[in-house]
Amino acid sequence: METSDRASSVLKQHFDQHRTELSRSELAVAEYLVGLPIDVLIFKSAEEIAADAGTSDATVIRTARRLGFSGLPELKRICSRTMARTIPTSDRLEQRFRGTGSDLPKVAHQMFATAREVLSSTEEQLDEEAFAAAVSLLESADTVWCLGMGTAEVEARHCSIALSRTGLRTRCSGASGFTLANELLDLRKDDAVILFNAVRETAEFSLVTSQVAELGCKLVLVCGVQLGELYRNKVDALLTCVGSPSKLASWSLGAIVIGDLLAYGVAVKNQPRAVATKRRLAGLRSKALSPK
Repeated sequence: METSDRASSVLKQHFDQHRTELSRSELAVAEYLVGLPIDVLIFKSAEEIAADAGTSDATVIRTARRLGFSGLPELKRICSRTMARTIPTSDRLEQRFRGTGSDLPKVAHQMFATAREVLSSTEEQLDEEAFAAAVSLLESADTVWCLGMGTAEVEARHCSIALSRTGLRTRCSGASGFTLANELLDLRKDDAVILFNAVRETAEFSLVTSQVAELGCKLVLVCGVQLGELYRNKVDALLTCVGSPSKLASWSLGAIVIGDLLAYGVAVKNQPRAVATKRRLAGLRSKALSPK
C-alpha cells in the first residue's frame, strides 16, 4: 500500500494517548480523522470534517487540541510529514488534482479557506517577544539586509521596500552561489539580516548564517516551523510562518505579513522619521510622474 493511501500513524498514536479524555462528539471526530488517508485529510477543512462527522466546526477544532495539537492546521501538517518525505515532487500535483477535484468554484472556496488557515496559524505561532526584539535590532542597524533563499526572494523584496519606506537603509538580494558570496563582502558588523527561508538548510543558507555569526551581525530568521525548531536558539529573533500540506495556499502569505509587521513596528518606534520618509516619497513620486 502506498504511503498516500494510509491513515496517519502519528495521529493514531495521539488518539490512543488521549482517547479517554474525549467527549462523545470529540470521539466521533477523532475516529473519523484517524480513518482518513493522509492525502484526503490534508484537503479537509474544519467545515467539511464537521459535516462528515455530524458535529460543529468548533468541535473539530477542539478535538484537534484535545489530541495534543495546537489546532487542525498543525494536526494536518505534522501528520503529513512522512508523506511529504516519501512522495516525489512530480507526483504531488496529481495528488492535489485528486484532492480538489475539477469544480473550480469549489476549488476557489478551498483555496480561500486554506489561506485563512495559513494566516491564522501563523498568527498563533507569532512570538511577541521575538517580534519586539526583531523590531529593536532592525531599528538600530546601519543597513538591514533582506535575503530571500530560493523562492523566498519575493518576500524578501517586499520586506525591503516596506522597511525602506520607514526610513531605514535596506538592501535586498535573492542571489545564490558565487553571486551571493560576492554580495556578502559588503556585510558589516553593524548591519542586521532578515533571512527568509521556508524549509531547507541549503548551501546558501549555511553561508549566510556562518557569515552573520563570524561578523557579529544580528539575524532575524523568518522560516517554516521545522527549520524554526532547529534554529530557535541560534538566531537573535525567530519568526515562523505556517504553510499548508495541501499546497493550496503558500507559506509566502505569512511571510509577507511578517514583513509588513516588522516595517510597521519600526515605523511606530520612530514615527517622525516614518512620516518624513513618506512625505519625501510622495514628493519623489510627484516629480517622477509630472511631465517634463
